[in-house]
Amino acid sequence: MTALTPRALCWRRILDNGSLEFATAHSSSQGIELTGTIVALHQNVPLEARYRIECDPEWRTRTVSIEQKLGLQHSTLSLSVDATGKWHAALAGLVDQLTGCTDVDLELSPITNSLPINRLKLAIGERQEISAAWIRFPSLQLVCSRQSYERVSSQTYRYCSLQSGFTADIDVDEAGLAIRYQGIWERVPAAG
Repeated sequence: MTALTPRALCWRRILDNGSLEFATAHSSSQGIELTGTIVALHQNVPLEARYRIECDPEWRTRTVSIEQKLGLQHSTLSLSVDATGKWHAALAGLVDQLTGCTDVDLELSPITNSLPINRLKLAIGERQEISAAWIRFPSLQLVCSRQSYERVSSQTYRYCSLQSGFTADIDVDEAGLAIRYQGIWERVPAAG
């Protein structure tokens, strides 16, 4: 594994100016760690979601933890994935519908698109289908989401939800982290 240079990133939701996200990405002793905080409004109620995602050196999701506040209501979610692709929730045990999902996909964040982008290592013109554990907000509902990624240029990937047909191009930096998620998120440029 090539070490990931530590980064602090910020995205704003340009679709409706409905959220802002601060995230960090860095190598850890186990592989890759992504952490962040999303601040948004959900039906005019303030929403704060803090997440931590640990991946192995090949960018495969191993643990996910989320702490969320919707107004004054607090909720949490803690997941782990074993080497056979079985997902376990801290309080509920085995989550059958996520078996075989390789990546986590946080509904409110473009950072999790970096997991399959880095893991798949697609050549330009190559496309691959995956299954991702899609976490909906604020319900924290878990959905097995069939998706595809296609590398359309050196720094652009086309994401497609195979269930809904939604498609968007994602521009990434040299580390495979999203700069622009077509029509929805845009990274706020760092000063300097």
